[in-house]
Amino acid sequence: MSQALTLQLPISTYQRLLELAQQSDRPLEEATLQLLNIALGTDAGQVFEIESQLSQLSLLTDGELWEAATTIASEEDNNAIQILLEKQQREGLTTDETEQVQALSRHFNQIMMVRAKAAATLAERGHDISSITPSP
Repeated sequence: MSQALTLQLPISTYQRLLELAQQSDRPLEEATLQLLNIALGTDAGQVFEIESQLSQLSLLTDGELWEAATTIASEEDNNAIQILLEKQQREGLTTDETEQVQALSRHFNQIMMVRAKAAATLAERGHDISSITPSP
């Protein structure tokens, strides 16, 4: 089942969508729908899971928080997302590849949220977190 939607887009947004569709040799509607699906990839269950994980961080020791605050994605995951995003720009992605991008994006977002919450908790506990925060 589907529902029609009419949008008024800025010309620059429309042109960018058109470029992406042409680069991937797909209809504008299909390319736009794929982008929306990627952008909306987080559902309510995932949000609850992330919120639950973040709330548990306050129970960790300082050492465990430092570990969480400095966690990074694996080189394998970084390479995989890079390859997929480059392919998306060149020719578009299959449905399976789009799902891989969504899963990797959720994983990276989760890492960032855990890092941020762990760093904030360390700061609240009086630790100097300047070594793990970006300079302005």
